[in-house]
Amino acid sequence: MQAKKEPKLEKLSKQELNVIKKFLDEIGVKLYSIASNPMKLVVENAFYNDIFDIPIQLKELVLNLDSIYSSGFYLGYIKKEKFYPGLPLLRRISRLCYEINCIKLNEFGEKLFLYGKRVENDNIILFKEGFCLVLNQQNEPLGWGIGKVINVHKEIKIVEPVKDLGWYLRRGG
Repeated sequence: MQAKKEPKLEKLSKQELNVIKKFLDEIGVKLYSIASNPMKLVVENAFYNDIFDIPIQLKELVLNLDSIYSSGFYLGYIKKEKFYPGLPLLRRISRLCYEINCIKLNEFGEKLFLYGKRVENDNIILFKEGFCLVLNQQNEPLGWGIGKVINVHKEIKIVEPVKDLGWYLRRGG
């Protein structure tokens, strides 16, 4: 019987870096502004690779560990050549919302969003079409959402939650 390989952190390939950069380009963020040393956690027979930003000071230490489950700052995961951002990444990107466009909701919109419900015009303070970070009135990150214009003539806009902070409570994340 062959011994099972223990999880290890490895450098990202050029292709994996490009997958992350493509996602970040879509929301207007540069990789260097959120991560200085992104690495992947390689687990035998896994369907995806978790991505962490490892502090330079810890890099040599964690690379020499026999087995590792997690290290550094969790950014998200790559599955089938697509990057899926993690909820912790919200904090790092939210500080950039003055430079990039984010969606901002009022108090009632915040509650709807955190319950995984669609938010409509009356509860949207700032709107951006497409996938982006969603904030409350205090500029605190609530999750990832998709801004959609469903009627151009009537200017009806909605925000569909993709993953929000309430997800942990609803699904036991």
